[in-house]
Amino acid sequence: MSATVRDTPSAVPGEEVPWEEVMTVALLGTDRRTPPWLPPGRQAPGALLDLAAVATVRRRAGLRPAPAGARPEPSAKDTRPPPP
Repeated sequence: MSATVRDTPSAVPGEEVPWEEVMTVALLGTDRRTPPWLPPGRQAPGALLDLAAVATVRRRAGLRPAPAGARPEPSAKDTRPPPP
């Protein structure tokens, strides 16, 4: 799985944006840190969300489903009387 975001709508064309950088900007907020690969001003939060959405889909696209885990044991029978 790649740790970079490629050719996303808000990224600079041809430039790779590291996933860690996307998450750092998302946690700090675009007011505190607006990197050069985001548009300035009020468009930055929307562009960051678009970038993160595309990156998430790309990161998950190559994953294979994991085998299912064991089913939990059935719960004990409820001995309380039914509610009125």
